[in-house]
Amino acid sequence: MEKYEKIKVVGRGAFGIVHLCRRRSDGAFVILKEIPVEQMSRDERLAAQNECQVLKLLNHPNIIEYYENFLEDKALMIAMEYAPGELTKRCNSLLDEDTILHFFVQILLALYHVHNKLILHRDLKTQNILLDKHQMIVKIGDFGISKILVSKSKAYTVR
Repeated sequence: MEKYEKIKVVGRGAFGIVHLCRRRSDGAFVILKEIPVEQMSRDERLAAQNECQVLKLLNHPNIIEYYENFLEDKALMIAMEYAPGELTKRCNSLLDEDTILHFFVQILLALYHVHNKLILHRDLKTQNILLDKHQMIVKIGDFGISKILVSKSKAYTVR
């Protein structure tokens, strides 16, 4: 953890804790997903590794960027881009048609990229659609249960 300074917990999920951190090298905010692998079953550990493998394959302006992963105190740590905005909060007020279209096109472009890599997200919901600090760039995240297609009709989890 010498590269990152933990600031606060921003979420808890089925697999672990999500921390907002500051990268010491440049002061940038990053997300560190902490997944305690020691207490996990083999399948759960593989699912955690799956997210790293999928994120490595994806490089797109509308997908949360993967930085690195490492083991720390018997936990898998996944470092990734921080997107502070939430689409669900932005949608609490009425949006004009141009803004809706702007967000919709970005979501479609991200999904087009994901599907071109033969990856299925499998958990696309408003909580996994984030916004950049200016609240205008969509970032799709949480590829934890995604699948990679091996053919047009079959999917498998990356192992």
